Amino acid sequence: MQQAKTRRKQMSVDRSYSPYEVIRTYHDRGMMKWGAFATGELMEAQNTFEKEQKNDKVTQTLSTHAVLHLLNQSFSNQVQIKVKYHSKNKLTEVYGFVSEFINNQVRIKSTDKIYLISIEQIINIS
Repeated sequence: MQQAKTRRKQMSVDRSYSPYEVIRTYHDRGMMKWGAFATGELMEAQNTFEKEQKNDKVTQTLSTHAVLHLLNQSFSNQVQIKVKYHSKNKLTEVYGFVSEFINNQVRIKSTDKIYLISIEQIINIS
């Protein structure tokens, strides 16, 4: 029993990673109030993680061979896809079905519109 009390007294949480001084220096008996800090830090970490994930997806461009392969699979199986491509210096996303290949372009039917996209402009397909 005495050892358990000794362990609790020695236990501390290293918060040196936090950018907030109040979090780094805070200490209370039994760490009873630490949950509020953890919740705020967790939310901040999740938001940062989600932003990084979104940025990672944008930078991961597929090779032309991979793009053609995925488009062909979508066409053959009539599976809806999401295509990210460059259009007028901005990144555009389209959800739809591949309906036709024309030269080096692909026609994608969305629920409201038909898109004709150059295969070279396509960055990612999911």
